[in-house]
Amino acid sequence: MSERFNFNTAIAAVMELLNEITPAKRGEAAPGTVRFALSTAASLLFPFAPHTATDAYHLLTGERVWEQPWPDSDPAWLESDTFELVCQVNGKVRDRVQAPSSASREDLLALCLAAPRLGQYLDGHEVVKEIVVPGKLVNVVVR
Repeated sequence: MSERFNFNTAIAAVMELLNEITPAKRGEAAPGTVRFALSTAASLLFPFAPHTATDAYHLLTGERVWEQPWPDSDPAWLESDTFELVCQVNGKVRDRVQAPSSASREDLLALCLAAPRLGQYLDGHEVVKEIVVPGKLVNVVVR
């Protein structure tokens, strides 16, 4: 059985970083910050496109990317007070709302039921089941 490697998620994350430092936003940041972000993106691309990433990193920093430590992440920056709650009716996404990360199951259900675009799918239907996956989604099954 052959296995496929899926690099889409990693490369998409690097693309998000690059989109955050578009020319329009560069004027808002110090040049050193932009250079740091670009060199970080080049080092993250190194495993996928070694020759191109090496050239880009060298042009930006004057150093060899393979001699540098892997970029560290700060867990504090990975935490968020809110998240995007997916609201589904019968397994189909009908709306998305911002929810507090610390919300209880009942609060998440209430937020979802109050979502603006959910009412039209619930009116006149009997709610059979409510499935709450904390931190991700609420699915309301109707008949």
